[in-house]
Formats: sequence, C-alpha cells, structure tokens
Amino acid sequence: MSSSAPDAVQKFEHETWSRCADEYLEGFAGLTVPAAPLLVQAARIEAGERVLEVGSGPGHIAAALAETGADVVGIDFSASMIEVAKARYPALSFEEADAESLPFEDESFDAVVSSFTVHHLARPEKVFREIRRVLKPGGRFAFAVFGAPEAQSSIGAFFGAVAAHGSPEDLPHGPLFGVTDLSIYEGMLGQAGLTNLAFSTEPTVWHAPSSDPVLRSFWNWGNMAALPADVWERIEATTRENLKAYERDGVLAMPHETLVGSAARPK
Repeated sequence: MSSSAPDAVQKFEHETWSRCADEYLEGFAGLTVPAAPLLVQAARIEAGERVLEVGSGPGHIAAALAETGADVVGIDFSASMIEVAKARYPALSFEEADAESLPFEDESFDAVVSSFTVHHLARPEKVFREIRRVLKPGGRFAFAVFGAPEAQSSIGAFFGAVAAHGSPEDLPHGPLFGVTDLSIYEGMLGQAGLTNLAFSTEPTVWHAPSSDPVLRSFWNWGNMAALPADVWERIEATTRENLKAYERDGVLAMPHETLVGSAARPK
C-alpha cells in the first residue's frame, strides 16, 4: 500500500488497529511500553505539565506518562481503542480524534508524544504541523518508532515463519515511510516548523510469559484468520520454534531496538 493514496492508508490503518484493540494490552503493549520512559526523557516531561499523546491506543503509554504527575490527554482515531482505554484507565482523559485535525486550541500543550504511531500516518507532514500548532512556544515533541528491522526479534520470528509457509504479501502493509530514515523525519519536522531535532537508538526488551500472547498479537494484526487453517498452524508452530531462542528462565525476553526522535516549537 502506497502513501500516495492517503485515504486508503488511513482506512487500512483504522481497520487494522481497531481489530487489535481488545488484545493489545495483553500482547503488543509488552513491545511498546518500554518506550514510555524514553519518551518522558526525550520530551522532558515534568509534573504539572499538560501533555498530549497522539495515537494513544488502549491507554497504557498515557498511564505511564501520567505517573510523572503530568496532566495527560490521549487521542486515537479508533473508537475501539478509546473504549478500551477509558475502561482500563478511567481516571485519565481519552478522546476519539483525527491527528490531522487536533480538537485543541493553539498553544495548549507543554509537550506532545507519540509511541509507535507516526510511521503509520497517512499524512505525517500534516500531523506534524498540527502538533506544532498545539504546542506552546518552547514546547517539546517526542516520538518512538521501530529501529532497524533486523533488530526486531519478535517480528523477525513471525515474519520468518510466514516466509517459510506463506507469503509476507499476505500481511498488512501500511505506509511505513522509511521508518528508520532520519532524513525523512528531518525534512517533515523541519517543514512543519519544528526545530532542535535529535535522534537516538535505544535497546528495549519485550517480556512475555510465553509465546501465546505474541502469537495472538500477530494473529490479530495480520488478520491471519483469512488464511487456510493448515497454513496458520504451520506458521504458528514455526513461530513458536523461532521464539525459543529468547526463552530465559521460563519466560520470553525478546530484544528490540527503538528509534526515539525529539523536536521543539521555537520560543
């Protein structure tokens, strides 16, 4: 799927992540939650500040950000994700909203963060302009995305199994616009009027009690129910075998790499 068809991309992403809403906290959250302290540090979040999370999903990152004492608001385009977030974290504020047209006044946040979302955006340059608009002068923006593909152990274990028994073309393909290409981020952030760009690559680990939540996550994300049952069974068996390399004391410890970027609105 090409980012040259942004409406199709947005529809595709909405369907994909809405499908994952109910299972996300028991699965992929283990992959993304290690980014929370990295985002706190990159955005320099402090108690009492007003913080917006763009692409809040089921709310687990917003909850971690709120532990700083900041006033956190989460937005997501999926009503299913917002429903899960409100049920799981009723003390926090979540709104269904389009990141391309944020429902907030100009200069209303001290910081904006986005965890594993910006590389799924249909029109990232438009979202970055909106982020600048709602940031106060001197406000900070920080985001996390996947690092180098070869450093993503759980994804590699699953994609390797798919390649052995099916075709990677059967899997969802969002925009993923050069996710690790810093020059692309630099161009889009700069054009949006954000400055003080900085990037770092950080090691993270997805801990899971077994391969079951990992497989459920990829099952939902990949819409694997559309495959013949015998194909999925072979993919499942090979994925479990691939994941054994990361077993530690009866649990899985899957190493990953996270790219963290930050920028600021000029004062």
